[in-house]
Amino acid sequence: MVVEIASFNLIQGILHWLLVLVASACVALMVGLVASLAAYGSSGPRVVALTLKRGFTDLVLLAPQRILAIAILTFKEAQRRKAFMIGVLFVFLFMFAGWFLGSSSSDRIAKPFIIFVMTAMSFLLIVMALLVACWGIPADIKARSLHTVVTKPVRRSEIVLGRMLGYASVLTLILAVTATFGYFWIWQKVPAEAQNQLIARVPHYATSLEFLDRTGVSGKGLNVGDIWDYRSFIEGGTNARAIWTFENLNVAQLKNEGKLRLEQSFEAFRTYKGDVNQQLRYTLSLYNPKTKLRVPVGTYQVQEHSVNADSTTVVLDGDLVYRDTYDINAPEKKVNLFDDLIHDGKLTVEVGAVESQQYIGVAHHDMFVRMPDRTFLATYSKACLGLWLLLMLIVIIGTTSSCFVKGPVATILTSSLIFIGFVFRTRIQKILDGLAVQEGPIGGGSFESMYRLLTQMNEVSPLPDNIGTTLIKTIDKGVFGMMGIVNAMIPDLRYFNTSEYPANGFDVPWGSMLLPSIAITFAFFIPFVILGYFSLQLRELEHK
Repeated sequence: MVVEIASFNLIQGILHWLLVLVASACVALMVGLVASLAAYGSSGPRVVALTLKRGFTDLVLLAPQRILAIAILTFKEAQRRKAFMIGVLFVFLFMFAGWFLGSSSSDRIAKPFIIFVMTAMSFLLIVMALLVACWGIPADIKARSLHTVVTKPVRRSEIVLGRMLGYASVLTLILAVTATFGYFWIWQKVPAEAQNQLIARVPHYATSLEFLDRTGVSGKGLNVGDIWDYRSFIEGGTNARAIWTFENLNVAQLKNEGKLRLEQSFEAFRTYKGDVNQQLRYTLSLYNPKTKLRVPVGTYQVQEHSVNADSTTVVLDGDLVYRDTYDINAPEKKVNLFDDLIHDGKLTVEVGAVESQQYIGVAHHDMFVRMPDRTFLATYSKACLGLWLLLMLIVIIGTTSSCFVKGPVATILTSSLIFIGFVFRTRIQKILDGLAVQEGPIGGGSFESMYRLLTQMNEVSPLPDNIGTTLIKTIDKGVFGMMGIVNAMIPDLRYFNTSEYPANGFDVPWGSMLLPSIAITFAFFIPFVILGYFSLQLRELEHK
């Protein structure tokens, strides 16, 4: 099941971007002043001022015609270099993919086909984006073809923008063709009995998950000894409950559909074997805290042994008939789901385990309200849009890198930045967030750790109260601050990983995935164009 990333705060992201941009500009200006003083002496600041003035003019007074001309030239060069042959390789892969995927017996029989298409497109196009963006300008400098361009009335900023636009158009065309081919290939290859999985579920997750202990008092979920504490457990046969609270539900949309769908995927934990042919059960109730109305919905089984599904969908009609208890002899009552149980878009759902001394494991995202489904084409297109934004980001970073280093170095630099953004950035941020809560890591930072090693002190012994300790801790705090600035300059690429959504039958969320991807791409575009311009402006073109 796909776990939704926390919603992206656009205003906070813009303010953070401005802060990092201003800090980076100040650092670059100071470095430029020091370098100019070393090279030109007292006239250095004047040289820096003239360079900045010329740069402002070149970056503001742009000619769209010249940018478009360079982009068209870049597109034609890519065509001559057989860049579009990547599409032939893509088709070649699809010719034989059916041999290995056609006999899949997976519980999600459509998932391998979708994953294959998204993975093939991602791998081939990312590699292509690295090659064309990182090797284009260095190849032009080596072949001296760029010399004929810079002698014309063309600004260096227009060269950078034209190259980026040209590479982007090449990748966009190839992505559009391969994505279209892949979409029809999925519908053709997925077996008819599994094509109902080609949907886009729209989950509405709860704002909170609370627990009641075995006596019915508010508490925490139990830990059954699992190292992975993602789920907490409730004890069966007691008053223990897991309570989800859903807020801001679109009641009008649910009324229009005429039903409410609750989808859940829980974990079973047995303290004794019991009847292995009988899966553990749980009860599900709806509760209105304002009117104190509690409606038992039914008893359901945890899919602990099933290989065909890992979730249970409970479909509730607008008019519910229920009994106060699960006794079939109790009198029936009727309520309206949307009018009596959902108040101001708020719905409370309670889950309890049935079997005594057995446990049901639940997590925040294990249950959601399933809003009206969207088409597979919608989520597939959004996933391709996420891939396209990633390609544009690679083009921006790769083109800028190629303005001040050679092709191989630019490729290593860009690929390393992308790899760190995918794998390590979130981990580094968690470490920095932990340091913000505490005074520092156990044993201190790098300088404090070095002092402890030299003086043979353990990591918890207090340091002497003197000016040296204050100096060491101040330097370590500065190092951690620089780490935060450097980490902020690395793109958070978890937002670009959208392929899991269509593969698992979910709609790609706009607010928590696509909007951050768009914001990150544009946030890197402006400063990297400026960096690419000054790098190309100051680069010695005669030096190959």
